[in-house]
Amino acid sequence: MKKLYGAELARIIKEERQRYVAALERRDKRIADGITDEDDCFMSIRVEEQGIRKCDMELSILDTDGTMEIDAIFDTDGNEVFVHSFCNKWRRTTYVARGIFANSISALLKKAGWTQRKINVPCWVHFEGGVGGGMCAVYTGSYRIVRWHTNMLTGEYVGFPN
Repeated sequence: MKKLYGAELARIIKEERQRYVAALERRDKRIADGITDEDDCFMSIRVEEQGIRKCDMELSILDTDGTMEIDAIFDTDGNEVFVHSFCNKWRRTTYVARGIFANSISALLKKAGWTQRKINVPCWVHFEGGVGGGMCAVYTGSYRIVRWHTNMLTGEYVGFPN
């Protein structure tokens, strides 16, 4: 399958959004007619509402230049540093980059002597599962805009920092 970018991708996303909207309307009619009730449909209602949200987010990215401004960390040589965060055993967020651990971005910058500044990078939409796993993660998860390796408007590959 050919990769789609720009106007062609936007057209496909609009069609996908319309399918989600139509499914919601059909279900609302079935519920109103008493054929089924909302308890039977709670999962599909959530998934289709999330699908509509995802399509709206993707279209909003394609309506711009395919990039957004983010905060990036740079070392003393001017190279971008990839910072990873995770929930530690005390259920607090820990940040780590190049073997340096800290409990906040500002503490990480202070420890390493790095700087933070804004840069424009390609972005796209990614699903992040919620708590637990399986259907619980699907139900409590959500879509968010993340840094992406390719500008989905132009198709230009830029990669990720090392």
